[in-house]
Amino acid sequence: MTNFERAWRALRCEIPDKVPIFELIIDQRVIDKAHPGYSYEDFVEEYDFDIVLTGTPSSNYRTELIDKEKLIYRDEWGVMRRDSGQSVLFPLEGPIKSDKDLENYSPPVPYDPFRFLQLERLINRFKGKRMVGMHVHDAFSYPSYLCGMDNLLIDLIEKPALVHELVRIGVEHTKSLIKKAKALGADLFVFGDDYGGENGPLMSPNHFERFFLPGIIEVVQTVKSLGAYTIKHTDGNISSILKMIVETGIDGIHPLDPGVGMDIGVVKKKFGDRVCII
Repeated sequence: MTNFERAWRALRCEIPDKVPIFELIIDQRVIDKAHPGYSYEDFVEEYDFDIVLTGTPSSNYRTELIDKEKLIYRDEWGVMRRDSGQSVLFPLEGPIKSDKDLENYSPPVPYDPFRFLQLERLINRFKGKRMVGMHVHDAFSYPSYLCGMDNLLIDLIEKPALVHELVRIGVEHTKSLIKKAKALGADLFVFGDDYGGENGPLMSPNHFERFFLPGIIEVVQTVKSLGAYTIKHTDGNISSILKMIVETGIDGIHPLDPGVGMDIGVVKKKFGDRVCII
C-alpha cells in the first residue's frame, strides 16, 4: 500500500495496512536538531510520512518588520505579531476596533501566488505518492486575529453583527484559497482553528453553533464538493461541540487530547464509523 493509499483509506474510515503518519506542524528547530540541513520535505521523506502538509496558515502572508528591537511585525491582514522564536508569530493586536474600522477594511487578496508557494513545493515533490494537504483556517482564527480574541468573545454578546461580518470575511477568503489550492493539486485541507480550552469550548455551545458552525460547514462542504478530504484540528476539551463538528462532514478529527478529558475510546464508539480519529 502506498503512502497516499494508506491515508486515503484511513480518511474513508476503512482499514489501511498500518496507521498513517501525520504531524500538524514540525518546528524547523526540531528538524535542524535531528537532521541539520534538512528541509521539511526532506524530513517527512526520511520518516516516511503518509500526509504532508503546509505550515501554519499565517506563513502564507507577507510580514513587515515594525519594531526591530521587539521583533514586532505587521502581516497582510494588518495584524501586529511578535516573533518569539516559535513557528507561529504571536498575534498582539488586530486592525478592527470598531464598526468604522470594518467599513474601511480590505482583506488580503486570496489568489496571490505567494499563498501557495509551500503547497506547490509539496505537490511538485510528493503528488501521487503521499497525500498533500494545505493547512487553512475555518471560521474562528481570522476574526480572532482581526479584533483580538478577548474582544471577539465579548462581541459575541455586545456586537453580534460585527462578529458575523468578521466570520464572513474569513470564510470567503478560505473558500477562495481552497478552490485555488485544489486546482493546483491539493488532496487534503486541514482546518487549524482551536475552539477548546482545558475545561470546555472557548465559547458556549450555543454561541459556537450560532456564530462559527455555519462557517465551518461552508468551508468543509466547499472542500467536499471539489472531491478533496478534510481534517478538523482543534485542541482542548470539545466534548460539548464535537457532535456538531462531526456533522459538518469532516473526514478526520485531530488531536483529541486525553490530558483535557477527551476520551478517544468514547469518541470512537460514538463517531468512529463517520470520522477518522487522528
